[in-house]
Amino acid sequence: SFLADRHPGEQERIYHGLAHSCEVADLTARMLASWPRVPKGRKILLILAAALHDVDPHRPHGTPARVSATIHYLENDPEASALLADFGERYDFTPAQVRALILATDYSPFPEEMQAKRDHFVRASRGVFGDDPWVPEWGRRLAYWDQISTYLDTVEKARRRVAGLARELRADARKPLGMSDISSKFLAGLRRDPLFEYLPAADRRRFDAALASFARGV
Repeated sequence: SFLADRHPGEQERIYHGLAHSCEVADLTARMLASWPRVPKGRKILLILAAALHDVDPHRPHGTPARVSATIHYLENDPEASALLADFGERYDFTPAQVRALILATDYSPFPEEMQAKRDHFVRASRGVFGDDPWVPEWGRRLAYWDQISTYLDTVEKARRRVAGLARELRADARKPLGMSDISSKFLAGLRRDPLFEYLPAADRRRFDAALASFARGV
């Protein structure tokens, strides 16, 4: 219910909606289930960050969620702050740690901007996690699951979502791209990432079907 009230816009016509947040959280939970050595509190921390990573209720309808605005909202909204504090008390993490992990999901298609976002995440995570060696790796995994989760269902669903992403980019006054332009190269990069092989076989097959569809432009 917390999430449902904080994703503005017509949900069937956008990419960064409630369904996407649930997909990322679901994939995160499924992947963490295969790593029994990860402490329960860390799993809850990662799943919560996945669920909240696009909470940006004040953005204009139909535009992409903004990570900087999400961080600000989670830090300043009383209900959001109480939610993070409650989970943190139960599972031994801090609201600042949740916000730091959300920074790992910030994305740009431009290499220099993307490197700056990664550097920001590293600085923020060190400030709240110290030198904990697992944090950069789990941040990388969280970012990957955010990017790939939408493409692990049917081809039709993936294409609807990418059409929604194109609408968001146009509404945000960015240069509109065709559906294949948005996704074929991006998906090919996800396919080459070593983390792809950790996905369940059924997920990999569904992803390959989506990739093939976008590569054909159909």
